[in-house]
Amino acid sequence: MIAGMNWLTTTPLIVDVISKLSELAMKALAERLLTIALSVCIVGGVSLFALTAFAWLWLKRAAAELHVPPSTARS
Repeated sequence: MIAGMNWLTTTPLIVDVISKLSELAMKALAERLLTIALSVCIVGGVSLFALTAFAWLWLKRAAAELHVPPSTARS
């Protein structure tokens, strides 16, 4: 049957199959890239939050060491 078909009828079928396979591959790739991007955003956000929290604690400690309480200053 395929041998009796001419190129004008088989070419659209081949192109259709290739385009459907390409579409499925692009959807799978897009889902994976979206998952990777989302995980990078989550990990980056948590890391930034932790870094900010440690910087804030360090600044509080550094400011507390510079500040002399009035009771200690009179002694």
